[in-house]
Formats: sequence, structure tokens, C-alpha cells
Amino acid sequence: MRRLTLAAAIVALWALTALPTMAQTQTMYARFSTPVRSGRGLSSTTIGTLQQGQAVQVDGREDNYFRVTLNGQSGYVYYNKLDDKKPEDVATLLAAAPASQGLQLTELEAGGALRGLSPMAEDYTASADIPQWAKDAVEQMQARQVTLQEMDAFQRAGHLGEYGEGGGR
Repeated sequence: MRRLTLAAAIVALWALTALPTMAQTQTMYARFSTPVRSGRGLSSTTIGTLQQGQAVQVDGREDNYFRVTLNGQSGYVYYNKLDDKKPEDVATLLAAAPASQGLQLTELEAGGALRGLSPMAEDYTASADIPQWAKDAVEQMQARQVTLQEMDAFQRAGHLGEYGEGGGR
């Protein structure tokens, strides 16, 4: 009986010392723009949106969702949409890098996809006798912007991301 009482006391002491660790929150960052939902699952109401790189307090994990606090409200974010490291802002990194490191992009290189084929691609398509319809198709693909709604519909149709793994409760 005495051993049982001692074992119970040790377990209780361990639980009390471990409790603050389990209750601590952790700051995580949105990998990209993502909804915060009132509950786990896609049928739950969206209570807010995290922008890419935005910090959020994570209170725990339940199945495939992190329980978070956003603007004083509790909500849920699908697990692969948060990371413990803040994503780097490439534009800021390039602007801050010394020119000697070779990280400069010319306007043509940075905006090439917005203006059609690059000069090198244009030269290749001319020398390889690529038909104009193929060039036009590539330019249309480069100009295509995919909205969050379209990406969501694509994931839903393919049972990907939240829509897979039983996440669509």
C-alpha cells in the first residue's frame, strides 16, 4: 500500500511539473494566406485569415489541426499551413543584399513572366521553328493567375490538403 501511495505521489508530482509545459503556447507563422476556422473541418465558419508570414499563437494540436488564438478568438488552422519559422520575404532579401553578392535582378529578369517569353526563350523558339500557337499558349500559362478560391476548388476536387486525410469532416 505504501508503494502504491508513493507511486501515486510521484505520478501526481510529475503531472504538476509537466502541466505548465503542456499549457504553454507557441508562436508559429502562416506559410501562405490561410483561413482560421471556428472548428476543425471545412464546414466550420471562417473567423479570420492569416496572411503569409503572420504570427499566430498555437495553443495545441488536435488531429490535423492546430488550435490557435487570433485577435483573442480561438480557432483552428490545418497543420501544414503553419511553420515554426517565419517564411523569408525574397524581395526584402534581394533589396538588402549587397550588389557584390550577385543577388540583383534586372527588371527584365524579375518581371519576365509578366511580359511573355524571356529573350533567351524567344531566340530558342525562333531557331527551333516553334509554331506561334505554342508560343501563345506558353504566354497564356505564364499570365494565368490562380485565385485562392480556384486553388481551394482544385484541392476539394482532388481530395488534397485539408480535403484529404479525413480533413473534410
